[in-house]
Amino acid sequence: MLSNPVASFSLYSDLYACYRPDYPEALYQWLLPLCPGTERVWDCATGNGQAALRLAKDFARVDATDISSAQLAQAERHSQVFYRECPAEVTPFDDESFDLITVSQALHWFHFPSFWPEMVRVLKPAGIFAAWGYHAFSVNPQVDKEAEVFNAIIEPFWSSRNRILWSDFSSAGCPLATLPTPKFTLHNDWSLPQFLGYLDTLSASQMCKQTLGDLVLHEASQRIGRAWGHESTIRQVSMPLSLLVARKPGKDASRVFA
Repeated sequence: MLSNPVASFSLYSDLYACYRPDYPEALYQWLLPLCPGTERVWDCATGNGQAALRLAKDFARVDATDISSAQLAQAERHSQVFYRECPAEVTPFDDESFDLITVSQALHWFHFPSFWPEMVRVLKPAGIFAAWGYHAFSVNPQVDKEAEVFNAIIEPFWSSRNRILWSDFSSAGCPLATLPTPKFTLHNDWSLPQFLGYLDTLSASQMCKQTLGDLVLHEASQRIGRAWGHESTIRQVSMPLSLLVARKPGKDASRVFA
């Protein structure tokens, strides 16, 4: 049995690669003009490289790090993305290396007293730090009602660290001046197997099954399935993003992309 929920990200890395949703293109388009340049970006806690691959479209070099070798093994290779196994809090990067540092769906797991100084050290003057994540979802009233039963079962198994995400990172203690941010929502067109696969990747789901057995969520998943309809039916699953964006002090190098 795993006592550390972070360990499930390694143990079930294949699930994360298959079922985690993509982030909205509008998020990246909003972030880019804020950055002082597009020479280099650090995607911290990259997981399977989901955000790193998108960032490679706009940055000359993407350094993508994670503590999990299993997660990195699932990542798609790209000529501009350089994967490295290392913790977020201790890196080999030079001072003032990055125009942008991103953390998607992972900031709440970091050791902040160590991470924040490291982030500030490697970020360029006027560079941007951006962290985002999601937790709530909505499909339709029928599915949402049955999903509440599923959520009630796994609720005791959430780590207290998840509350940092649920509070929109208000308790994360970012040392840089934060910027006002727009609202972004993930919209995923999923079949029933995709939706249930996503629910299975939740850290609380994994901890629940490790503690009580694999069948504990079976009935709740069946109820969701009956509310969903035929498993091939495509429904839109909406997930609002929590977003923290901050700028390191420095000259105003913001620019608008043509």
